[in-house]
Amino acid sequence: MDKLYFIVNPISGSGRGRRDFARVEALLRERGAAYEAVYTERPGHAVALAKAAVDAGERCIVAVGGDGTVNEVASVLVNRGVVMGVLPFGTGNDLARVAGFPNDPEAAVDALLSGRTRRMDAGMANDRFFLNVSGFGFDVDVLVNTDQYKEKYNGMLPYLLGIVRTLSHLRRLHITVEHDGITESFTSVLVSVGNGQYFGGGMRAMPTADLYDGLFDVIIIKNLSLLRFISLLPCFIKGRHMEKPVVHHFRTAELTITSEEPCVLNMDGELGSGTPVTFRLLPGALPMLVPDGE
Repeated sequence: MDKLYFIVNPISGSGRGRRDFARVEALLRERGAAYEAVYTERPGHAVALAKAAVDAGERCIVAVGGDGTVNEVASVLVNRGVVMGVLPFGTGNDLARVAGFPNDPEAAVDALLSGRTRRMDAGMANDRFFLNVSGFGFDVDVLVNTDQYKEKYNGMLPYLLGIVRTLSHLRRLHITVEHDGITESFTSVLVSVGNGQYFGGGMRAMPTADLYDGLFDVIIIKNLSLLRFISLLPCFIKGRHMEKPVVHHFRTAELTITSEEPCVLNMDGELGSGTPVTFRLLPGALPMLVPDGE
């Protein structure tokens, strides 16, 4: 086993990143494992730390935090031949739900020390990297509207107010999708392009997605009334929406979407880029350290 090099987001999961990693360090010392740790100090800092680690010759880099931290580290390691590990000590941890990364410190250490390497797919949305899910529409509008309330309120209230505002101004997007020689047009409220299955802290939007199969799963929620959309949400959260007539699903390695309305993209929970967008799969781009048997 190469030395483990940890990039830790200490404020992830409302401080869980620092607390749980302290337990991980104690376990690593007990087992005599070689490791080093550095800590992020600001958004985007994990990118710089990962680049410095690769340049210094580190061979196994572990992201400690939530999906945003994992995204930053992974974006540097694509096709670099460096093995990546994940300690999902954030809030949502959507990638870990399907990838099998343990969130208990003892189980996480076991996975790092006795796991195996498996090459995981990744994706690009225009020039932006994502590992788990990208897309636009309702979920992005919720994030944008939530930000409007964060300066006034704390806890879950900004998010709940963001959902209410988004529902009261539910946008219908007029999109054209091109993939595999097919061109289709839709009026849609949500588009999700999944390498993984979950987003938004546990919403199982793409229940058939596979991190290792070389294909995206694409979900388009077509135009529907506000009441029907609200009634669909519980099914969407649990991954029981695939057979609904308002759900269009296909699998592909590349697609291009244009929209009459300007749309910002969600990439692993962070906002950036926008439509028109070309999504391109990067097959087997990341050697990922996963639990043995996963």
